[in-house]
Amino acid sequence: MDYRNLRRVRGVKSLCEYLTSINCPMSESTIYRLIRTKRIPHIRPSKQILIFDLDAIDRWLSIEEV
Repeated sequence: MDYRNLRRVRGVKSLCEYLTSINCPMSESTIYRLIRTKRIPHIRPSKQILIFDLDAIDRWLSIEEV
């Protein structure tokens, strides 16, 4: 079984909840700004769906030191 998909969340609100749980709170507006400027790792399979790979987010946080 492929377990790589287990660390993904769908939507900005879910990402906000994850970031708060790891003691790195970030507002939805900040996340949307980072998406617009392509500074946060995300997948957009369609116009209204955003998916965040939490492993990629963890790596991004360690690089960006947000």
